[in-house]
Amino acid sequence: MEAPDTMDVSMDQPEKILFTWNSMFNNVHYGETQDNLLGTKGTISRDQWYGVKFTPEGNENAQSTEVSPPNHSSDRLATEAHMQNFIDCVHSRKEPNCSFDLGYRSAIACQMAIASYLKRRTVAWDATKEKIV
Repeated sequence: MEAPDTMDVSMDQPEKILFTWNSMFNNVHYGETQDNLLGTKGTISRDQWYGVKFTPEGNENAQSTEVSPPNHSSDRLATEAHMQNFIDCVHSRKEPNCSFDLGYRSAIACQMAIASYLKRRTVAWDATKEKIV
Protein backbone atom coordinates (compact mmCIF):
# COMPACT_ATOMS: atom_id res chain seq x y z
CA MET A 1 0.00 0.00 0.00
CA GLU A 2 1.14 3.53 -0.73
CA ALA A 3 -1.19 5.31 1.69
CA PRO A 4 -1.23 4.75 5.45
CA ASP A 5 -4.04 2.88 7.20
CA THR A 6 -4.77 5.97 9.31
CA MET A 7 -4.68 9.55 8.06
CA ASP A 8 -6.08 12.99 8.89
CA VAL A 9 -6.61 15.38 6.00
CA SER A 10 -7.52 19.08 6.16
CA MET A 11 -8.83 20.77 3.04
CA ASP A 12 -9.15 24.54 2.83
CA GLN A 13 -12.00 25.19 0.40
CA PRO A 14 -12.45 28.42 -1.63
CA GLU A 15 -15.90 28.87 -0.02
CA LYS A 16 -14.06 29.58 3.28
CA ILE A 17 -14.84 26.10 4.59
CA LEU A 18 -12.23 24.01 6.36
CA PHE A 19 -13.07 20.37 5.70
CA THR A 20 -11.35 17.73 7.83
CA TRP A 21 -11.41 14.10 6.78
CA ASN A 22 -10.19 11.27 9.00
CA SER A 23 -9.74 7.81 7.60
CA MET A 24 -8.71 4.67 9.43
CA PHE A 25 -8.96 0.99 8.76
CA ASN A 26 -8.75 -0.81 12.07
CA ASN A 27 -11.45 -2.66 13.96
CA VAL A 28 -15.27 -2.58 13.81
CA HIS A 29 -15.60 -0.31 16.86
CA TYR A 30 -13.94 2.67 15.18
CA GLY A 31 -13.00 2.80 11.56
CA GLU A 32 -14.64 2.58 8.19
CA THR A 33 -18.03 1.66 9.66
CA GLN A 34 -18.45 5.04 11.39
CA ASP A 35 -19.06 8.57 10.06
CA ASN A 36 -19.22 11.80 12.07
CA LEU A 37 -20.37 15.20 10.88
CA LEU A 38 -19.17 17.84 13.35
CA GLY A 39 -21.04 21.16 13.18
CA THR A 40 -21.37 24.29 15.26
CA LYS A 41 -24.77 23.19 16.61
CA GLY A 42 -23.97 19.54 17.24
CA THR A 43 -22.67 16.24 15.89
CA ILE A 44 -24.36 13.72 13.63
CA SER A 45 -22.90 10.22 14.02
CA ARG A 46 -23.61 7.21 11.83
CA ASP A 47 -22.39 3.69 12.16
CA GLN A 48 -23.75 0.27 11.33
CA TRP A 49 -24.17 -0.72 14.98
CA TYR A 50 -25.87 2.32 16.52
CA GLY A 51 -27.65 3.95 13.56
CA VAL A 52 -27.74 7.71 13.07
CA LYS A 53 -27.76 10.00 16.12
CA PHE A 54 -27.64 13.73 16.74
CA THR A 55 -25.91 15.16 19.82
CA PRO A 56 -26.32 18.91 20.48
CA GLU A 57 -23.18 21.02 20.96
CA GLY A 58 -22.29 22.85 24.18
CA ASN A 59 -24.05 20.67 26.72
CA GLU A 60 -21.92 17.81 28.02
CA ASN A 61 -24.99 16.29 29.72
CA ALA A 62 -27.19 16.39 26.59
CA GLN A 63 -28.67 13.12 25.42
CA SER A 64 -28.20 11.98 21.85
CA THR A 65 -31.34 11.76 19.72
CA GLU A 66 -31.74 8.72 17.49
CA VAL A 67 -32.37 9.87 13.92
CA SER A 68 -32.59 6.41 12.37
CA PRO A 69 -32.16 2.90 13.79
CA PRO A 70 -29.12 0.77 12.95
CA ASN A 71 -29.12 -1.28 9.78
CA HIS A 72 -26.42 -3.90 10.12
CA SER A 73 -26.48 -4.76 6.42
CA SER A 74 -27.02 -1.27 4.93
CA ASP A 75 -23.40 -0.76 3.81
CA ARG A 76 -23.23 -4.17 2.16
CA LEU A 77 -26.62 -3.73 0.49
CA ALA A 78 -25.74 -0.22 -0.73
CA THR A 79 -22.52 -1.52 -2.28
CA GLU A 80 -24.35 -4.38 -3.96
CA ALA A 81 -27.04 -2.02 -5.32
CA HIS A 82 -24.37 0.40 -6.61
CA MET A 83 -22.48 -2.39 -8.40
CA GLN A 84 -25.71 -3.86 -9.84
CA ASN A 85 -26.69 -0.42 -11.19
CA PHE A 86 -23.30 -0.13 -12.89
CA ILE A 87 -23.56 -3.61 -14.45
CA ASP A 88 -27.13 -2.89 -15.63
CA CYS A 89 -25.94 0.35 -17.23
CA VAL A 90 -23.10 -1.44 -19.03
CA HIS A 91 -25.77 -3.65 -20.64
CA SER A 92 -28.38 -0.93 -21.28
CA ARG A 93 -25.92 1.92 -22.02
CA LYS A 94 -27.96 4.17 -19.72
CA GLU A 95 -26.33 6.72 -17.37
CA PRO A 96 -25.64 5.15 -13.93
CA ASN A 97 -27.03 6.63 -10.70
CA CYS A 98 -23.53 7.88 -9.91
CA SER A 99 -22.24 9.42 -13.12
CA PHE A 100 -18.63 9.08 -14.17
CA ASP A 101 -18.15 12.84 -13.71
CA LEU A 102 -19.48 12.75 -10.12
CA GLY A 103 -17.24 9.78 -9.27
CA TYR A 104 -14.24 11.48 -10.86
CA ARG A 105 -14.84 14.76 -8.99
CA SER A 106 -15.38 12.92 -5.70
CA ALA A 107 -12.12 11.01 -6.08
CA ILE A 108 -10.06 14.19 -6.58
CA ALA A 109 -9.98 15.00 -2.86
CA CYS A 110 -8.80 11.46 -2.02
CA GLN A 111 -6.11 11.60 -4.71
CA MET A 112 -4.99 15.02 -3.43
CA ALA A 113 -4.66 13.64 0.11
CA ILE A 114 -2.49 10.76 -1.09
CA ALA A 115 -0.37 13.10 -3.26
CA SER A 116 0.13 15.44 -0.31
CA TYR A 117 1.26 12.54 1.87
CA LEU A 118 3.67 11.15 -0.71
CA LYS A 119 5.14 14.57 -1.59
CA ARG A 120 5.18 15.62 2.08
CA ARG A 121 3.70 19.02 1.27
CA THR A 122 0.43 20.84 0.66
CA VAL A 123 -1.04 20.32 -2.81
CA ALA A 124 -3.69 22.20 -4.78
CA TRP A 125 -6.09 21.44 -7.61
CA ASP A 126 -5.57 23.23 -10.93
CA ALA A 127 -9.12 23.17 -12.35
CA THR A 128 -8.01 24.45 -15.76
CA LYS A 129 -5.48 21.64 -16.29
CA GLU A 130 -7.46 19.21 -14.10
CA LYS A 131 -4.25 18.31 -12.36
CA ILE A 132 -2.89 18.14 -8.82
CA VAL A 133 -0.11 20.72 -8.36
